[in-house]
Amino acid sequence: MKFKLLALTLLLLSTGCDLLLQLLDKTPPTCIILSPPDSSLVSGVVHIQVEANDSNGIAAIDLYTDNSLAATESSATADFEWDTGQFEPGSWHRLFCIAIDHAGNKGSSDTLHLQIAALGPKSIFHGKITLNNNYYRWIEFDARPGKKISGTARAVNGTISRLSLLDTINFQKYRQNQTYNPLFEEQNTTEASINYQFTISGAYYIVLLNTTGSQKTYWLRFTLE
Repeated sequence: MKFKLLALTLLLLSTGCDLLLQLLDKTPPTCIILSPPDSSLVSGVVHIQVEANDSNGIAAIDLYTDNSLAATESSATADFEWDTGQFEPGSWHRLFCIAIDHAGNKGSSDTLHLQIAALGPKSIFHGKITLNNNYYRWIEFDARPGKKISGTARAVNGTISRLSLLDTINFQKYRQNQTYNPLFEEQNTTEASINYQFTISGAYYIVLLNTTGSQKTYWLRFTLE
């Protein structure tokens, strides 16, 4: 009975201390984003370094991006990782943090404005392909609206029997020897260039076919931007 009474007393004292802290502490904590600097140009995974201070300690730091909660850290310092790969190059985004002390007071940092860096062209394929007669090879890649594929295929010896750019549905038809509708196609040439801007997100295929009667080698270079 004595042990139960002691435990109850300690619980009441602990609860009372928390309640007293909430009643007496009305001062919000400070919260500062140390890096990156405001108006920075960023790309990839960005480290957001945050520091918070309060006389009674910090319970948590919340990071917000574009007014949405992105991450939480239960300490007075934090190193958040923000993946910018989901955003369009050139777009601007707002980041700020809110620190919460043990009394429940909240303090907000200044708002950072960060711009996503415009990346250079992404390589789809750059290299040599050798095909036996009556063989084809495809190169798969993903694209979304507004992206543009550019590049050239060149026959080192002989000619290119057929170079095609296909979406997923028509690629399946191509493989099943059915009638298909290419986004681009050129036949019986020593060099073929593709310049095509996509309007629909999805998987796409560059298909190179050799029906010249002998083994042929080709150089290809294609980028997406």
